[in-house]
Amino acid sequence: MSLLRRLMNRNMTLYDQLDTLATCGIALRDSVGPAELLARHTEREYETTPFKLLLTELGRESEEPPYFALSADVWLMHADCVTHSGDYAKVANRMAALSHEVLDVESVHDEFDMKNGVAWLMFTLRGEEFRWLAKIEERWIDPNVLSRFAALLEAQETEWHYICLDVGGQDCLLGCATEQQFAVLRKTTGLVFEWLG
Repeated sequence: MSLLRRLMNRNMTLYDQLDTLATCGIALRDSVGPAELLARHTEREYETTPFKLLLTELGRESEEPPYFALSADVWLMHADCVTHSGDYAKVANRMAALSHEVLDVESVHDEFDMKNGVAWLMFTLRGEEFRWLAKIEERWIDPNVLSRFAALLEAQETEWHYICLDVGGQDCLLGCATEQQFAVLRKTTGLVFEWLG
Protein backbone atom coordinates (compact mmCIF):
# COMPACT_ATOMS: atom_id res chain seq x y z
CA MET A 1 0.00 0.00 0.00
CA SER A 2 1.40 3.42 -0.91
CA LEU A 3 2.26 5.91 1.81
CA LEU A 4 -0.36 8.34 0.48
CA ARG A 5 -3.11 5.69 0.56
CA ARG A 6 -2.07 4.60 4.08
CA LEU A 7 -2.29 8.19 5.28
CA MET A 8 -5.70 8.65 3.63
CA ASN A 9 -7.09 5.45 5.16
CA ARG A 10 -5.48 5.88 8.58
CA ASN A 11 -8.06 5.89 11.36
CA MET A 12 -10.89 5.06 8.95
CA THR A 13 -13.64 3.62 11.11
CA LEU A 14 -14.80 0.04 10.77
CA TYR A 15 -18.20 1.30 9.59
CA ASP A 16 -16.64 3.52 6.90
CA GLN A 17 -14.55 0.57 5.71
CA LEU A 18 -17.67 -1.60 5.50
CA ASP A 19 -19.47 1.10 3.52
CA THR A 20 -16.51 1.45 1.15
CA LEU A 21 -16.29 -2.31 0.56
CA ALA A 22 -20.04 -2.49 -0.06
CA THR A 23 -19.61 -0.12 -3.04
CA CYS A 24 -17.13 -2.69 -4.41
CA GLY A 25 -19.55 -5.59 -4.02
CA ILE A 26 -18.20 -6.97 -0.72
CA ALA A 27 -20.68 -6.94 2.16
CA LEU A 28 -21.57 -8.74 5.36
CA ARG A 29 -24.10 -11.56 5.13
CA ASP A 30 -27.63 -10.44 5.98
CA SER A 31 -27.58 -12.31 9.29
CA VAL A 32 -24.23 -10.82 10.36
CA GLY A 33 -23.49 -7.41 11.83
CA PRO A 34 -20.48 -5.43 13.05
CA ALA A 35 -20.84 -7.08 16.48
CA GLU A 36 -19.42 -10.33 15.05
CA LEU A 37 -16.42 -8.42 13.71
CA LEU A 38 -15.91 -6.63 17.02
CA ALA A 39 -15.96 -9.96 18.85
CA ARG A 40 -12.76 -10.80 16.95
CA HIS A 41 -10.88 -7.49 17.03
CA THR A 42 -11.25 -4.04 18.53
CA GLU A 43 -12.33 -1.04 16.49
CA ARG A 44 -8.81 0.35 16.90
CA GLU A 45 -7.27 -2.79 15.35
CA TYR A 46 -9.50 -2.40 12.28
CA GLU A 47 -8.48 1.26 12.05
CA THR A 48 -4.77 0.48 12.42
CA THR A 49 -4.81 -2.04 9.57
CA PRO A 50 -7.56 -0.62 7.37
CA PHE A 51 -9.26 -2.96 4.89
CA LYS A 52 -6.73 -5.79 5.06
CA LEU A 53 -7.77 -6.96 8.52
CA LEU A 54 -11.45 -6.43 7.76
CA LEU A 55 -11.29 -8.34 4.47
CA THR A 56 -9.43 -11.17 6.16
CA GLU A 57 -12.11 -11.44 8.83
CA LEU A 58 -14.92 -11.23 6.28
CA GLY A 59 -13.44 -14.21 4.47
CA ARG A 60 -12.91 -16.38 7.55
CA GLU A 61 -15.40 -19.00 8.63
CA SER A 62 -17.37 -18.43 11.81
CA GLU A 63 -16.09 -20.22 14.88
CA GLU A 64 -19.46 -21.84 15.58
CA PRO A 65 -21.68 -24.07 13.44
CA PRO A 66 -22.66 -23.84 10.63
CA TYR A 67 -19.15 -22.43 9.96
CA PHE A 68 -19.95 -19.92 7.21
CA ALA A 69 -17.87 -16.92 6.18
CA LEU A 70 -19.05 -13.55 7.49
CA SER A 71 -19.31 -12.44 3.85
CA ALA A 72 -20.46 -14.53 0.90
CA ASP A 73 -18.35 -12.29 -1.36
CA VAL A 74 -14.84 -13.26 -0.23
CA TRP A 75 -13.08 -16.41 0.93
CA LEU A 76 -9.90 -16.55 2.98
CA MET A 77 -8.26 -19.60 1.48
CA HIS A 78 -5.42 -21.32 3.26
CA ALA A 79 -2.93 -22.85 0.82
CA ASP A 80 -2.72 -25.96 2.99
CA CYS A 81 -6.46 -26.64 2.81
CA VAL A 82 -6.32 -29.97 0.98
CA THR A 83 -5.66 -32.97 3.21
CA HIS A 84 -8.22 -35.64 2.30
CA SER A 85 -11.16 -36.54 0.07
CA GLY A 86 -13.87 -33.92 0.13
CA ASP A 87 -11.50 -30.95 0.32
CA TYR A 88 -11.37 -30.28 -3.43
CA ALA A 89 -15.16 -30.56 -3.50
CA LYS A 90 -15.28 -27.83 -0.82
CA VAL A 91 -12.96 -25.70 -2.95
CA ALA A 92 -15.22 -26.19 -5.98
CA ASN A 93 -18.32 -25.24 -4.03
CA ARG A 94 -16.65 -22.11 -2.59
CA MET A 95 -15.42 -21.02 -6.03
CA ALA A 96 -18.90 -21.59 -7.44
CA ALA A 97 -20.47 -19.55 -4.63
CA LEU A 98 -18.08 -16.66 -5.28
CA SER A 99 -18.99 -16.60 -8.98
CA HIS A 100 -22.43 -15.03 -8.39
CA GLU A 101 -24.10 -18.24 -9.62
CA VAL A 102 -22.39 -18.07 -13.01
CA LEU A 103 -20.61 -21.35 -12.25
CA ASP A 104 -23.60 -23.29 -10.97
CA VAL A 105 -21.73 -26.57 -10.55
CA GLU A 106 -23.50 -29.84 -9.79
CA SER A 107 -22.56 -33.43 -8.94
CA VAL A 108 -19.33 -32.26 -7.29
CA HIS A 109 -17.06 -34.98 -5.97
CA ASP A 110 -13.37 -35.65 -5.65
CA GLU A 111 -10.72 -38.09 -4.58
CA PHE A 112 -7.59 -37.43 -2.58
CA ASP A 113 -5.33 -40.41 -2.01
CA MET A 114 -1.95 -39.31 -0.65
CA LYS A 115 -0.65 -42.88 -0.45
CA ASN A 116 -1.19 -43.56 -4.16
CA GLY A 117 -0.54 -39.98 -5.31
CA VAL A 118 -3.99 -39.57 -6.86
CA ALA A 119 -6.17 -36.48 -6.64
CA TRP A 120 -8.94 -35.24 -8.90
CA LEU A 121 -12.04 -33.08 -8.90
CA MET A 122 -15.15 -33.82 -10.93
CA PHE A 123 -18.32 -31.78 -11.47
CA THR A 124 -20.86 -30.86 -14.12
CA LEU A 125 -21.70 -27.39 -15.37
CA ARG A 126 -24.79 -26.99 -17.56
CA GLY A 127 -24.67 -30.68 -18.45
CA GLU A 128 -20.96 -30.72 -19.34
CA GLU A 129 -18.75 -32.90 -17.20
CA PHE A 130 -15.36 -31.69 -16.00
CA ARG A 131 -12.66 -33.90 -14.48
CA TRP A 132 -9.48 -32.17 -13.37
CA LEU A 133 -6.43 -33.98 -12.09
CA ALA A 134 -4.57 -32.31 -9.25
CA LYS A 135 -0.99 -32.56 -8.09
CA ILE A 136 -0.45 -33.77 -4.55
CA GLU A 137 2.14 -31.84 -2.59
CA GLU A 138 1.48 -32.71 1.03
CA ARG A 139 -1.47 -30.51 2.12
CA TRP A 140 -1.03 -27.77 -0.49
CA ILE A 141 -3.78 -26.98 -2.93
CA ASP A 142 -2.80 -27.39 -6.56
CA PRO A 143 -2.86 -23.79 -7.90
CA ASN A 144 -3.82 -25.16 -11.32
CA VAL A 145 -7.27 -26.00 -9.92
CA LEU A 146 -7.80 -22.32 -9.08
CA SER A 147 -6.47 -21.26 -12.48
CA ARG A 148 -8.89 -23.66 -14.15
CA PHE A 149 -11.80 -22.11 -12.28
CA ALA A 150 -10.61 -18.66 -13.40
CA ALA A 151 -10.44 -19.85 -17.02
CA LEU A 152 -13.83 -21.53 -16.75
CA LEU A 153 -15.40 -18.31 -15.48
CA GLU A 154 -13.69 -16.32 -18.25
CA ALA A 155 -15.23 -18.67 -20.81
CA GLN A 156 -18.75 -17.79 -19.66
CA GLU A 157 -20.69 -14.79 -20.90
CA THR A 158 -20.30 -12.70 -17.77
CA GLU A 159 -18.72 -9.53 -16.48
CA TRP A 160 -17.45 -11.33 -13.36
CA HIS A 161 -13.82 -12.35 -12.90
CA TYR A 162 -12.03 -13.96 -9.97
CA ILE A 163 -9.76 -11.69 -7.96
CA CYS A 164 -7.15 -12.49 -5.34
CA LEU A 165 -5.17 -10.73 -2.65
CA ASP A 166 -2.07 -12.15 -1.00
CA VAL A 167 -2.63 -11.44 2.70
CA GLY A 168 0.66 -12.94 3.81
CA GLY A 169 1.82 -16.29 5.05
CA GLN A 170 -0.06 -19.10 3.38
CA ASP A 171 -3.32 -17.21 3.00
CA CYS A 172 -4.98 -15.69 -0.02
CA LEU A 173 -8.26 -13.80 -0.21
CA LEU A 174 -10.41 -14.79 -3.18
CA GLY A 175 -13.47 -13.06 -4.54
CA CYS A 176 -15.23 -12.02 -7.73
CA ALA A 177 -15.55 -8.56 -9.22
CA THR A 178 -16.39 -6.67 -12.36
CA GLU A 179 -13.63 -4.62 -13.94
CA GLN A 180 -15.14 -1.45 -12.47
CA GLN A 181 -15.39 -2.95 -8.97
CA PHE A 182 -11.80 -4.20 -9.26
CA ALA A 183 -10.51 -0.72 -10.14
CA VAL A 184 -12.45 0.93 -7.32
CA LEU A 185 -11.35 -1.76 -4.86
CA ARG A 186 -7.68 -1.24 -5.65
CA LYS A 187 -7.99 2.55 -5.61
CA THR A 188 -10.00 2.95 -2.41
CA THR A 189 -8.28 0.26 -0.31
CA GLY A 190 -4.74 0.72 -1.61
CA LEU A 191 -4.39 -3.09 -1.56
CA VAL A 192 -2.76 -4.94 -4.44
CA PHE A 193 -5.64 -7.05 -5.67
CA GLU A 194 -4.88 -9.08 -8.80
CA TRP A 195 -6.92 -11.01 -11.32
CA LEU A 196 -6.79 -14.73 -10.60
CA GLY A 197 -5.45 -16.57 -13.58
